[in-house]
Amino acid sequence: MKLEKASCEIIKDMLPLYYDNVCSDDSKRMIEEHLSECNNCKVEFEKIQDEIHSPEKSIMENKTDSNVIKNISTSWKRWRLKSFIKGGIISALLMIIIFLGYVGLFIWDVKSVSTDIVEIRDISEMEDGKIVYYAEINDGYSLNTIKYDMDGEGNFYMTPLRPLIKKEAQPPYGGEKGYDYIDIKVQEEYRGKEIKRIYYGTPKDKILIWEKGIELPKTSEEVEKNFGFE
Repeated sequence: MKLEKASCEIIKDMLPLYYDNVCSDDSKRMIEEHLSECNNCKVEFEKIQDEIHSPEKSIMENKTDSNVIKNISTSWKRWRLKSFIKGGIISALLMIIIFLGYVGLFIWDVKSVSTDIVEIRDISEMEDGKIVYYAEINDGYSLNTIKYDMDGEGNFYMTPLRPLIKKEAQPPYGGEKGYDYIDIKVQEEYRGKEIKRIYYGTPKDKILIWEKGIELPKTSEEVEKNFGFE
Protein backbone atom coordinates (compact mmCIF):
# COMPACT_ATOMS: atom_id res chain seq x y z
CA MET A 1 0.00 0.00 0.00
CA LYS A 2 2.77 2.34 0.94
CA LEU A 3 4.54 1.66 -2.38
CA GLU A 4 1.35 2.36 -4.34
CA LYS A 5 0.84 5.64 -2.51
CA ALA A 6 4.42 6.68 -3.16
CA SER A 7 4.04 5.66 -6.75
CA CYS A 8 0.96 7.95 -7.10
CA GLU A 9 2.81 10.82 -5.43
CA ILE A 10 5.73 10.39 -7.79
CA ILE A 11 3.43 10.17 -10.79
CA LYS A 12 1.56 13.32 -9.75
CA ASP A 13 4.85 15.18 -9.41
CA MET A 14 5.87 14.05 -12.87
CA LEU A 15 2.56 14.82 -14.61
CA PRO A 16 3.52 18.44 -15.51
CA LEU A 17 6.74 17.17 -17.06
CA TYR A 18 4.80 14.52 -18.92
CA TYR A 19 2.33 17.09 -20.20
CA ASP A 20 5.16 19.33 -21.42
CA ASN A 21 6.83 16.28 -23.00
CA VAL A 22 10.17 16.88 -21.26
CA CYS A 23 10.49 13.58 -19.38
CA SER A 24 12.46 10.55 -20.57
CA ASP A 25 10.91 7.81 -22.66
CA ASP A 26 11.08 5.36 -19.73
CA SER A 27 9.36 7.84 -17.45
CA LYS A 28 6.76 8.49 -20.14
CA ARG A 29 5.95 4.79 -20.47
CA MET A 30 5.78 4.42 -16.71
CA ILE A 31 3.37 7.35 -16.41
CA GLU A 32 1.15 6.13 -19.23
CA GLU A 33 0.95 2.63 -17.73
CA HIS A 34 0.08 4.13 -14.37
CA LEU A 35 -2.59 6.40 -15.84
CA SER A 36 -4.21 3.46 -17.57
CA GLU A 37 -4.64 1.74 -14.20
CA CYS A 38 -5.07 4.61 -11.72
CA ASN A 39 -8.22 6.71 -12.00
CA ASN A 40 -7.06 9.18 -9.33
CA CYS A 41 -3.92 10.09 -11.23
CA LYS A 42 -5.86 10.15 -14.49
CA VAL A 43 -8.29 12.68 -12.99
CA GLU A 44 -5.34 14.70 -11.72
CA PHE A 45 -3.83 14.75 -15.21
CA GLU A 46 -7.14 15.90 -16.70
CA LYS A 47 -7.19 18.76 -14.19
CA ILE A 48 -3.74 19.82 -15.36
CA GLN A 49 -4.95 19.76 -18.96
CA ASP A 50 -8.03 21.83 -18.10
CA GLU A 51 -6.01 24.36 -16.10
CA ILE A 52 -3.63 24.89 -18.99
CA HIS A 53 -6.31 24.95 -21.70
CA SER A 54 -8.69 27.21 -19.78
CA PRO A 55 -6.60 30.41 -20.11
CA GLU A 56 -6.13 29.76 -23.83
CA LYS A 57 -9.84 29.12 -24.23
CA SER A 58 -10.65 32.21 -22.18
CA ILE A 59 -8.34 34.30 -24.32
CA MET A 60 -9.99 33.05 -27.52
CA GLU A 61 -13.45 33.61 -26.08
CA ASN A 62 -12.52 37.10 -24.95
CA LYS A 63 -11.04 37.81 -28.35
CA THR A 64 -14.23 36.57 -30.01
CA ASP A 65 -16.38 38.64 -27.63
CA SER A 66 -14.19 41.65 -28.32
CA ASN A 67 -14.61 41.20 -32.07
CA VAL A 68 -18.37 40.84 -31.65
CA ILE A 69 -18.52 44.02 -29.55
CA LYS A 70 -16.32 45.81 -32.06
CA ASN A 71 -18.55 44.71 -34.94
CA ILE A 72 -21.65 45.79 -33.03
CA SER A 73 -20.05 49.15 -32.27
CA THR A 74 -19.09 49.64 -35.92
CA SER A 75 -22.58 48.68 -37.09
CA TRP A 76 -24.11 51.02 -34.52
CA LYS A 77 -21.94 53.93 -35.69
CA ARG A 78 -22.83 53.23 -39.32
CA TRP A 79 -26.52 53.01 -38.43
CA ARG A 80 -26.34 56.31 -36.53
CA LEU A 81 -24.56 57.99 -39.46
CA LYS A 82 -27.14 56.68 -41.94
CA SER A 83 -29.97 57.72 -39.62
CA PHE A 84 -28.43 61.18 -39.24
CA ILE A 85 -28.10 61.57 -43.02
CA LYS A 86 -31.64 60.29 -43.61
CA GLY A 87 -32.95 62.56 -40.88
CA GLY A 88 -31.15 65.54 -42.41
CA ILE A 89 -32.53 64.78 -45.87
CA ILE A 90 -36.07 64.30 -44.54
CA SER A 91 -35.84 67.52 -42.50
CA ALA A 92 -34.56 69.44 -45.54
CA LEU A 93 -37.37 68.06 -47.71
CA LEU A 94 -39.96 68.97 -45.09
CA MET A 95 -38.57 72.50 -44.87
CA ILE A 96 -38.68 72.82 -48.67
CA ILE A 97 -42.25 71.51 -48.77
CA ILE A 98 -43.32 73.89 -46.00
CA PHE A 99 -41.58 76.81 -47.71
CA LEU A 100 -43.07 76.01 -51.12
CA GLY A 101 -46.46 75.48 -49.53
CA TYR A 102 -46.28 78.86 -47.82
CA VAL A 103 -45.09 80.59 -50.98
CA GLY A 104 -47.71 78.81 -53.09
CA LEU A 105 -50.54 79.69 -50.74
CA PHE A 106 -49.61 83.22 -49.68
CA ILE A 107 -47.14 84.68 -52.20
CA TRP A 108 -47.32 83.16 -55.68
CA ASP A 109 -50.00 84.80 -57.78
CA VAL A 110 -51.56 81.79 -59.47
CA LYS A 111 -55.34 82.31 -59.30
CA SER A 112 -57.11 84.67 -61.70
CA VAL A 113 -59.82 87.02 -60.45
CA SER A 114 -63.31 86.48 -61.83
CA THR A 115 -64.69 89.40 -63.86
CA ASP A 116 -67.98 89.02 -61.94
CA ILE A 117 -66.44 91.12 -59.17
CA VAL A 118 -64.55 93.52 -61.48
CA GLU A 119 -65.81 96.94 -62.58
CA ILE A 120 -64.10 98.77 -65.46
CA ARG A 121 -64.99 102.41 -66.13
CA ASP A 122 -63.62 105.81 -67.23
CA ILE A 123 -61.82 104.39 -70.26
CA SER A 124 -59.98 107.12 -72.14
CA GLU A 125 -56.99 107.79 -74.39
CA MET A 126 -54.01 109.99 -73.59
CA GLU A 127 -52.39 112.30 -76.12
CA ASP A 128 -49.54 109.81 -76.73
CA GLY A 129 -51.94 106.91 -77.41
CA LYS A 130 -51.88 105.20 -74.01
CA ILE A 131 -55.21 103.66 -73.02
CA VAL A 132 -56.29 104.65 -69.51
CA TYR A 133 -58.96 102.87 -67.48
CA TYR A 134 -60.24 102.67 -63.92
CA ALA A 135 -60.49 99.14 -62.47
CA GLU A 136 -62.06 98.15 -59.17
CA ILE A 137 -62.30 94.67 -57.66
CA ASN A 138 -65.30 94.66 -55.34
CA ASP A 139 -64.67 91.66 -53.07
CA GLY A 140 -62.49 93.60 -50.62
CA TYR A 141 -59.29 91.62 -51.20
CA SER A 142 -55.95 92.91 -52.45
CA LEU A 143 -54.42 92.42 -55.89
CA ASN A 144 -50.66 92.39 -56.44
CA THR A 145 -50.13 91.22 -60.02
CA ILE A 146 -51.55 91.84 -63.47
CA LYS A 147 -50.18 89.45 -66.08
CA TYR A 148 -49.87 90.61 -69.71
CA ASP A 149 -50.36 88.09 -72.51
CA MET A 150 -51.25 88.12 -76.19
CA ASP A 151 -52.56 85.52 -78.63
CA GLY A 152 -51.93 85.13 -82.35
CA GLU A 153 -55.07 87.05 -83.32
CA GLY A 154 -53.97 90.33 -81.76
CA ASN A 155 -55.98 89.95 -78.55
CA PHE A 156 -54.11 91.45 -75.60
CA TYR A 157 -55.08 90.19 -72.12
CA MET A 158 -54.45 91.84 -68.77
CA THR A 159 -55.13 89.09 -66.24
CA PRO A 160 -55.40 89.96 -62.52
CA LEU A 161 -53.78 87.25 -60.36
CA ARG A 162 -53.80 86.43 -56.65
CA PRO A 163 -52.34 83.80 -54.31
CA LEU A 164 -54.65 81.00 -53.21
CA ILE A 165 -54.91 82.60 -49.75
CA LYS A 166 -56.25 86.13 -50.21
CA LYS A 167 -55.47 89.19 -48.08
CA GLU A 168 -57.83 92.01 -47.28
CA ALA A 169 -57.19 95.18 -49.25
CA GLN A 170 -55.72 98.06 -47.25
CA PRO A 171 -55.08 101.65 -48.37
CA PRO A 172 -53.12 102.84 -50.20
CA TYR A 173 -54.73 100.51 -52.72
CA GLY A 174 -52.82 98.76 -55.49
CA GLY A 175 -54.22 97.01 -58.53
CA GLU A 176 -57.52 96.22 -56.82
CA LYS A 177 -58.74 99.83 -57.05
CA GLY A 178 -57.46 102.72 -59.14
CA TYR A 179 -56.43 104.04 -62.54
CA ASP A 180 -54.05 102.12 -64.76
CA TYR A 181 -52.92 102.28 -68.37
CA ILE A 182 -51.60 100.18 -71.21
CA ASP A 183 -49.01 101.55 -73.63
CA ILE A 184 -50.00 99.98 -76.95
CA LYS A 185 -46.91 101.15 -78.86
CA VAL A 186 -44.48 99.74 -76.30
CA GLN A 187 -46.30 96.39 -76.16
CA GLU A 188 -46.44 96.10 -79.96
CA GLU A 189 -42.71 96.83 -80.27
CA TYR A 190 -41.90 94.34 -77.52
CA ARG A 191 -44.06 91.54 -78.94
CA GLY A 192 -43.62 92.31 -82.63
CA LYS A 193 -47.37 92.06 -83.23
CA GLU A 194 -50.22 94.47 -83.78
CA ILE A 195 -52.68 94.77 -80.90
CA LYS A 196 -56.28 94.74 -82.13
CA ARG A 197 -58.18 94.36 -78.88
CA ILE A 198 -57.43 94.81 -75.18
CA TYR A 199 -59.22 92.71 -72.56
CA TYR A 200 -59.20 92.71 -68.78
CA GLY A 201 -59.29 89.05 -67.66
CA THR A 202 -58.60 85.71 -69.35
CA PRO A 203 -59.55 84.42 -72.82
CA LYS A 204 -62.55 82.64 -71.22
CA ASP A 205 -63.52 85.34 -68.72
CA LYS A 206 -62.90 88.87 -70.02
CA ILE A 207 -64.06 92.48 -70.25
CA LEU A 208 -63.37 94.43 -73.43
CA ILE A 209 -61.48 97.68 -72.75
CA TRP A 210 -60.42 98.79 -76.21
CA GLU A 211 -60.70 97.68 -79.82
CA LYS A 212 -58.89 99.11 -82.82
CA GLY A 213 -61.05 101.70 -84.58
CA ILE A 214 -62.97 102.69 -81.44
CA GLU A 215 -62.78 106.38 -80.60
CA LEU A 216 -62.25 107.05 -76.90
CA PRO A 217 -62.61 110.31 -75.00
CA LYS A 218 -59.43 112.12 -74.13
CA THR A 219 -58.02 111.55 -70.67
CA SER A 220 -58.77 114.44 -68.34
CA GLU A 221 -55.96 116.67 -67.14
CA GLU A 222 -56.73 115.68 -63.55
CA VAL A 223 -56.28 111.97 -64.30
CA GLU A 224 -53.11 112.57 -66.32
CA LYS A 225 -51.71 114.77 -63.57
CA ASN A 226 -52.52 112.39 -60.74
CA PHE A 227 -52.21 109.16 -62.68
CA GLY A 228 -52.07 106.01 -60.62
CA PHE A 229 -54.05 107.38 -57.67
CA GLU A 230 -57.71 107.30 -56.85
